[in-house]
Amino acid sequence: MRKAAMMAMLAALTLPIPAAAQAPPDAAKLRAIETRVPAQAWYPDGYYDIRIAAEAQMAEEPRELKYMITDWDDGTGKRYDVIDCSADYYSDYADYDAAMIRYSRIAVDVSRIRSELERLGYPLAAYAAPLAKYEKALVEEAAKRSDAEVLIDAGLSPPGDDPAAEVAAAAEDAAMAAEAAADVESDWENSPAYILAAEIEANRLRLAPKLPKVVIEGGCGAGEGAPVIVKTSPPGGEVLLANAFAFKVCTRKKADPWDRFACKWNEIETGVEKQLSGRYVYQVKWPDGTVRKGTREIIAGEDGDPASVVTFKKTGS
Repeated sequence: MRKAAMMAMLAALTLPIPAAAQAPPDAAKLRAIETRVPAQAWYPDGYYDIRIAAEAQMAEEPRELKYMITDWDDGTGKRYDVIDCSADYYSDYADYDAAMIRYSRIAVDVSRIRSELERLGYPLAAYAAPLAKYEKALVEEAAKRSDAEVLIDAGLSPPGDDPAAEVAAAAEDAAMAAEAAADVESDWENSPAYILAAEIEANRLRLAPKLPKVVIEGGCGAGEGAPVIVKTSPPGGEVLLANAFAFKVCTRKKADPWDRFACKWNEIETGVEKQLSGRYVYQVKWPDGTVRKGTREIIAGEDGDPASVVTFKKTGS
């Protein structure tokens, strides 16, 4: 019953949470984060920009306390799970550069855990070293993967692949996944996430025993959500969207991230159904030259729901 209740609650958390309109952070604000999150000597090329962007994203969209600490009334008390099944990993991978495809999920996970433990009042000495160890292990593992493996994991096809090769690769992946699932119990206690939770929990017992225990439970499911239809008011506006996380990384690298050719902006066809969900930076241009820019949280319905409509207005909110 506890597992069923947990899954029901997690399913309810999968929808994005509305966010107040705000301008995306500029390069100076992103640089300010460096004082709290300094670069490490073992960071690979391109990773630090992604990590800083992830920290900014977590600051913009913090999880509510009631979702961070749970108690399943099973006699074991309150706990903080290092896995967040409602987390948005900003997986518009087709819009990402190679480093983001390889490292973005790691950066988001580490930034989320760090910021949440800080907000919850856990001593830095309880989690700093275990979290750095966790991050290093994942980054080093990701760095070893071939470009083809990374693309396949992200649901993208390596350049030059033919359909027959893709079918064969998919069959091989399915076999490997089945084998991995069979071994998951024996491998679980050696996983970086399990070790992370265990080490932080040991430190918590020593340094802050009154705080909720730190665990790893997970048990997440996934879904694409319902489609979205983008419109402009008045009609005729050209809509360009950039994933907000990718925009932050580009802001770290480019002088003008609003340049549609400098960063990965996508022109969105209006009036047709698209799979869009999450936080986006937008710029909309109407035929008379009027341009509106900003950020927008696009909220998709659940799988099976009718398409929702997102309207970008020339005037007003």
